[in-house]
Amino acid sequence: MTTRRRSARSTVAGLALTGVLGLALAGCAGGETPATPDAGASATSDASATSETAATAEHLSSDELTALFDTLQFPPGEYATSAELLSSIYPGLTVSDPSCLAPFGAGWESAATADDAAAEMATSNDRSMTAVVVSSADPEQAQTLFADAEEALATCADGSQSFELSGLPIDLQLETIPTTVTDTDESVSWRATGEVAGAPFTLVGITAVHEGTAIALVGWDPETSADYVPTATQMFIDGF
Repeated sequence: MTTRRRSARSTVAGLALTGVLGLALAGCAGGETPATPDAGASATSDASATSETAATAEHLSSDELTALFDTLQFPPGEYATSAELLSSIYPGLTVSDPSCLAPFGAGWESAATADDAAAEMATSNDRSMTAVVVSSADPEQAQTLFADAEEALATCADGSQSFELSGLPIDLQLETIPTTVTDTDESVSWRATGEVAGAPFTLVGITAVHEGTAIALVGWDPETSADYVPTATQMFIDGF
């Protein structure tokens, strides 16, 4: 597989070119109301419609999700699993509790097994960011993925978990930070700082939910991630 690489300048240009993503909203016009409606039938119909609305979330098909990744210059289809994706950027990254990698979207694709669910994952063109997205008609699925990531940010920040990169221990400090993304049902931003073998690093990530879609986007480049991660995340959300 050929890895795609572009400069940060290329990514900025790509972000600018795709800055506004709109979703067409189709309006529904109702028919005429009968002069003497059947109250019982109307109540049953309303209850059924309400139940269907509550059970089905706005979401993207697999083709729509792939197209969105391609538009935002996160080339889709290069990784079969989130483990492959993360290993391509963080080779040898391990943690004593694997659930601590939930904010990276680790294992999320296993939630997209239903016919009305889709998952996609990719790095940005310059490979400074990773994105994992799951979209489903079941709103609880996205909420569960978000809750798992949020819990990991809380339980894995106390130093009780052992992080390693290629066998080298990672001195890690994890914290949540103010989020700037909008039009989400839930979102959390975080920052991880530390060092490996004396080399400092900074990661910035955002996990968010919009309707039936959850996204985990993480950037590792300390020179760009503070700006790129919220910008790219917002562009994905606008496309949801």
